[in-house]
Amino acid sequence: MNIQVSVLGQLEVLRGGVAITPSPPKLRQVLALLAVSANSVVRVDELMAELWDGTPPPTATTTLQTYVSHLRKLFGATGRNAPESASVVLHTHRVGYSLTLPSGTLDVQRFTELAQRGRGELENGQLDQAADSLRGALAVWRGPALSDVDPGPVLRGHVARLAESRASVTDQRMEVELMLGRHHQLIGELTTLAEAHPTHEGLHTKLMLALHRSGRRSEALRVFQRLRATLVDRLGLEPGPELQRLHRTLLNGGDETEPAPPLTTQVRPAPSWAEPPAQLPPDLPSFIGRVAELTAAESLLTAGSQSAPPVVSVVGPPGVGKSAFCTHVANRVRARFPHGQLYADLAETEPEEALAGFLRAIRGPNTPLPTELRERSQLFRSWTVQRKVVVVLDNACSAAQIAPLVPSGPGCAVLVACRRRVPFHGAALTVDLAPLDATDSLELLRSVIGAPRVEQDAVSAQTLVELCGGLPLALLAAATRLTLRPHWSIGRLTDRLVSEDQRLRELASGKLDVRASVEANYRLLAGRYRTAFVRLGSLPGGPISVEQAALALNIDEDAAEAVLERLVEFQLAEVASTEPENHGAYFRYRFHPLMQLAARALAAAGVLEERPLGFPLASTPSDR
Repeated sequence: MNIQVSVLGQLEVLRGGVAITPSPPKLRQVLALLAVSANSVVRVDELMAELWDGTPPPTATTTLQTYVSHLRKLFGATGRNAPESASVVLHTHRVGYSLTLPSGTLDVQRFTELAQRGRGELENGQLDQAADSLRGALAVWRGPALSDVDPGPVLRGHVARLAESRASVTDQRMEVELMLGRHHQLIGELTTLAEAHPTHEGLHTKLMLALHRSGRRSEALRVFQRLRATLVDRLGLEPGPELQRLHRTLLNGGDETEPAPPLTTQVRPAPSWAEPPAQLPPDLPSFIGRVAELTAAESLLTAGSQSAPPVVSVVGPPGVGKSAFCTHVANRVRARFPHGQLYADLAETEPEEALAGFLRAIRGPNTPLPTELRERSQLFRSWTVQRKVVVVLDNACSAAQIAPLVPSGPGCAVLVACRRRVPFHGAALTVDLAPLDATDSLELLRSVIGAPRVEQDAVSAQTLVELCGGLPLALLAAATRLTLRPHWSIGRLTDRLVSEDQRLRELASGKLDVRASVEANYRLLAGRYRTAFVRLGSLPGGPISVEQAALALNIDEDAAEAVLERLVEFQLAEVASTEPENHGAYFRYRFHPLMQLAARALAAAGVLEERPLGFPLASTPSDR
């Protein structure tokens, strides 16, 4: 008795033809997410986001482990010696879980195999076989993907991806059937699809061709009129060039016996009729403070009547919440950008890969793309010139990363979370985020662990806020630790944070890791500036002068000033006062207490010996 898992329709698990599908809603979500990601690792944070949409309960980790345990029993219920127990396996990894499903077990696998076979047959000119394979791929579907599962934010993305794949194969199958002259048989199906997707130009083009070749030219013209009225009314757009040409042919009394279009040697990318891309990470359940900064950013992004897309650059020290700010703003203004919301983390992907993700989200997963960055950027700009999309770029480090990903349409907008101050000339607004004040820091703590817990230990809560130095990342890491340890008082945690040797270890919870955030900026520096950060950041006390820095680095004062300014540029130090005492004097500089701890941790790791200080320390072209 083998196991079959189906997601293309209602979620279903069969063993030997008998349904063993679990019924608890959240258990079904976990199973569905593991199944659509079969044979690859699903991270714990993705599962948490799917189940609790950014607000996991204190028992979330234990609850997730319970769900995984139930699924292991589900797939292994027939005993250790059952043949399927050796092939369908739920693995535990360091960062998450993976469900191993052998070939033929999952309906998505069968759909993909048949679709790929059909495309290959079409490319080889085997039209009848291609039509059969593509029709067989679509027959695997029993309805909308996971139609009886209530999806969270992660699963919704997978459902949209599957729907797009189904749409692409449907469009390709229709094209092959038209090539085979089966226009009479397609009219009913195309009419139903066109009604379901009233703005999809590709479907309407095929319906018009089928009607035209069936001797029903007047009906084909009415299809065009309805589509044009819908496009103008809903989107303010005219039909595309291909549809316009077909319309003119019909108006001019096109040949009723026109043959099927010539065979192409490759599958043309199918236009998408899915929803516009919506790639933004989930918004925070509550966003604290930043009222003036939010107002300035939103006002610029929604101003309208601009000649170029506005670009908002967001800067600030590691852990200050730049990514969260950009995501929050983009979610607040998303209604103003109906053609899509796009997101790329430039710490994890190169610009050409980010563009590939954008273009496939826009035009379909099987869209052929140019290999060159410049050509992909031009394609993206061409698509956006008449559209309204908002783009969020996270963890940007250079103008060279940002420039290819900026759309061209004046109705578009860009938000960039920068790990350093980036000299991007297209930025219309730079938002400097400072650490939160004590009031907002306490409010952030209350929003995560609850007001009663904060009020019960108000003195310790105030101490915790001070130790975190107003950095939201540090506060959230501390609050997460308290959430996972409901038996701890706030005072117990602050006692552990008082120790400088222990503070950075305690302020780390999954991706909420203060030291990792500081070190991400540190790694952007050239080697000698890294050493300078470790030496200067490790100095005890408050603000340091250029003279002190020169002494610590054993260089002259002008070179020391250049080093300190470079650390400010990379957001690892800040100017202690807005103006020196006179125009010829030097500024004074300071390091956030948690930056100092990170610098000392790096010193303890021996980086000073690994990266000796070199000369000159002044800025050189290679460092820019």
